[in-house]
Amino acid sequence: MKIAAITAEFNPLHNGHLRLLRAVKEELSPDLLLVLLGGDVTQRGELALFDKYTRAKHAVNAGADLVLELPQIFAASCAERFADAAVKTLSFVDAEEKYICFGSECGDLTAIRNAAKILNDEPEELSEELRSLLEMGCSYPAARAQAFLHYAEARKLSVADPTLPNNILAIEYLRAALKRGGVLPYTLKRNGAYQASSVDPQAPSASALRRAFFEGAPTDAYRAALPEYVEKDLALASKVDHFSPLLLYRLSTITPEGFKRINDVSEGIENRILRLAKESKNVASLVKAVSTKRYTEARVSRILVSALLGVTKLAFESEIDAPPYYKVLAVKKEKTDILSLLSRAGQVITGETEAKESGRFSAMIDAKAHEIYSIAKEAPDLESGMLVL
Repeated sequence: MKIAAITAEFNPLHNGHLRLLRAVKEELSPDLLLVLLGGDVTQRGELALFDKYTRAKHAVNAGADLVLELPQIFAASCAERFADAAVKTLSFVDAEEKYICFGSECGDLTAIRNAAKILNDEPEELSEELRSLLEMGCSYPAARAQAFLHYAEARKLSVADPTLPNNILAIEYLRAALKRGGVLPYTLKRNGAYQASSVDPQAPSASALRRAFFEGAPTDAYRAALPEYVEKDLALASKVDHFSPLLLYRLSTITPEGFKRINDVSEGIENRILRLAKESKNVASLVKAVSTKRYTEARVSRILVSALLGVTKLAFESEIDAPPYYKVLAVKKEKTDILSLLSRAGQVITGETEAKESGRFSAMIDAKAHEIYSIAKEAPDLESGMLVL
């Protein structure tokens, strides 16, 4: 069997995603096209436009055979843990060929692999420059990228630019594949700008599409950028989002000592967060107020999500190398036999109730995030079990 896996949020699924799905099918001809889908809370620390089951349905409509949930604790984590969780999930499945497939600004696997090898065995010269840049006040992401590029340029190595978002994830997929083994990479060069302010129908930016959704009447370009089945659901989607009051209330119940145990918290940032939370009207203003060069807005957002979901450092670390489980969101009718293959690789979970009763901390967090999504979106009738389509 040949399995090709794509990790995505599909927030929302658009023409750029379709291009990747079609390229993987045409160039790799997999027996199973798998989507590892981010959960109800995105990597940016926000609620997705659609719940995970609706996005799983979109993935199957777009050509996926099977949609598994990427565990929420990793789906709302840094690029390294996000990518490693995807590769780990795939690596345990018994198949002759397994591909992790992704878009990248670079489009060159050699350059991505060179970058991954450097970072997997970080040279002392690079580490020294990184420490120096941090002492000078650079943010960690900027310092790491600068030190890395200096090291590669001095040795005339072709490497993927580590400042571009899709390249960042691509490098982390390769790092994880090199560490865990048994998984091959496939990349497609990404077209368009991920931070574009307007919608390009052929190479749309998901952030531009989300902005267009919240700002008002859809344009022709907006409609043209989406498959018909996604556009139809967006027309019916609610813009209600009570995520901020839920999170701010949760912060009001946490003590500084308890906050210290939350994943990714260090250097007393818990005191800054709790103090500024009392003065903030919503999560966005809190994130901006808390962020520093050391703590980027993305990192602060992830810490807040961990606090809301109750993800401690100890629990998070214990899940990194724990055996995977397979949370099935959707499967094609003719591919249901794949569930028996998954059961030989790890625990198979097919619904939110089962996740809560599974005994796996991470799976229970998946279900908790779905409940929070339902409350914040005033959507009590969300799907809560595997879709067979």
